[in-house]
Amino acid sequence: MTEFLALALVWFFQPAQTPAPSLFKAYSYDSQVLGGARTYRVLLPGTYAKSRQRYPVVYWLHGVQPEPEARDAKLAAYVTSHDLILVDGGPEEFQGAGPLYFPELVEQIDGTMRTLTDRGHRAVAGIGPGGSMALLLAGKFPDLVGSVSSFEGTAEAFVGPDAFPTEYNHDDMYANYDGVRIRVTRSSADLLSFYHRRLDSIWNFTRSSFESATFLAGQDLAEIDRTLDFHMTAFALPLAKPAVFSHADAWPNFLVWGWEVVSDRKQPGFTVLENVSNTGFRTSVRQYLPAGATIPEANVSIGSPAIYPPGIILTVTYIHLIDGKVQRKDQRVDAHGRLNFDITGDAWEVGISNGPLLALTGYSVTGANWATAGQPVNLKVRFCNKGGNKTGTSLIRWGSPNTGVQFATPEGRLYALAPGESANLPLTFTVADKQRAMVRIIAVSGASRMAVDVLLYPPAEPAKDFQIADGRSVTAFQHAIDKASVRFGEGNGDGHAAPGETFAVLIPDGGALRAAELFTNDPCVDNTMRGSDSWNDYDRSGASAKYSLPSIHADCDPGYALHMLGRILIPNGAETHFKYFSLDFPVWYRNGVK
Repeated sequence: MTEFLALALVWFFQPAQTPAPSLFKAYSYDSQVLGGARTYRVLLPGTYAKSRQRYPVVYWLHGVQPEPEARDAKLAAYVTSHDLILVDGGPEEFQGAGPLYFPELVEQIDGTMRTLTDRGHRAVAGIGPGGSMALLLAGKFPDLVGSVSSFEGTAEAFVGPDAFPTEYNHDDMYANYDGVRIRVTRSSADLLSFYHRRLDSIWNFTRSSFESATFLAGQDLAEIDRTLDFHMTAFALPLAKPAVFSHADAWPNFLVWGWEVVSDRKQPGFTVLENVSNTGFRTSVRQYLPAGATIPEANVSIGSPAIYPPGIILTVTYIHLIDGKVQRKDQRVDAHGRLNFDITGDAWEVGISNGPLLALTGYSVTGANWATAGQPVNLKVRFCNKGGNKTGTSLIRWGSPNTGVQFATPEGRLYALAPGESANLPLTFTVADKQRAMVRIIAVSGASRMAVDVLLYPPAEPAKDFQIADGRSVTAFQHAIDKASVRFGEGNGDGHAAPGETFAVLIPDGGALRAAELFTNDPCVDNTMRGSDSWNDYDRSGASAKYSLPSIHADCDPGYALHMLGRILIPNGAETHFKYFSLDFPVWYRNGVK
């Protein structure tokens, strides 16, 4: 935009006694990312014309329909009386290049308006699908955004490349928001209430900078002021850049916090980086989050920012987490201070250190097939030394930022580990809240704090009636309330789970069956495959009911007793809810496959 046009905009946005939608100015620029014109609207504050100060920016995203006049007027009234620039854009496309234009738009606005260009003074917000897009953009570009708010945002969407989009559920993406303040709001009568409550049950315990609010139906205009107040407070108290971050991305190629990732993945999934710092990271490529199967055939190249002395040689340790095999390489930092890593889509722990370097790599539940809230949970917590020298004996102290967590023993002793060596440390804890869905555990060793998030499930009664579909068709619910003949699983269709078959567990519910999502750590079961049934026609949430399609390992003996936890989603408007139950059934004899 020319200086003349910018001055014209300043004049146009003079304060008015009665703010009106006409205070927005619409204009466009040629987008290199989208390959065409990109249109957006801008509101400038009342002080803009008479000062030379710079202002924070809120990028306000709407859905398919433009904002109604009443909402436009409310936004205009707020901006007129506050030191804030508001950029309105939409509708937003979740797939392809749609979300990728955001850094370009930021550059356009910062180059045109008098903005504060640090991330702490930049926010994204939106309503409905725009709220969902705001969360997506803040999670994809946390290095550009200091705060995000979702106003009645939809729950899920298909995101990623047009050729292979993947199902993106905000519940699973909490790790992407290191350094970002977050606010999620909903109406008390909203059909999305269930999805927002579910998100709260996870994010409240994994994100210290997260808040949520419920407002009375019909009070959405008043909530706009509270939403923008949240961002003004965030501008005054921005969070620092994280020293350690995690990130998952549906696009094979991305840049986050200066780390550049390029992959040849050509199927739906997520490239996952965890605990990234100058001393290393954990990485995998997964079909879905949090526990989807890895995609080992994917090749991933990861480039660090310019954080190392140019030209020096560093010892890099690669630990293949599936089998514990270790590779050690001496790698030279390039002339720009960057280090590059070539790796597969399997789960890897990567350490960059000539000295000892302790890392927490995961956990397994012992003495039960899942972790139950309100009952003692026994874990084996896995540690490894991903450094180049032996560790000493470490005193591990356990803690949690969450309330209601009681540890049976507050500390444990981890004996010396050679480079590349791993060991398990037992841990027992109880969470008092029987409805808790997640708990964050912190392992403290000296100055090092290592976090692990443990999924919890409520106590469940045994299922009184259920069916197994191993390659047969049944009358099942589809799209929440419709009934249809659906084939589940692959096998001989005899209604039993045999080695080598995939199957679904089905629960009767009012004249049809619902396919269950299953949870277990049973070594006989591969539970990394799943399906989904869209509920968008029912509640316009963008969400789907997930169901599992496990398989029994071929070497599992007939008669072996399987133990699983199942849950189904029961549609009931704003009172939609999960129903949980426990399952016990034997591995069956394989009698041939149809």
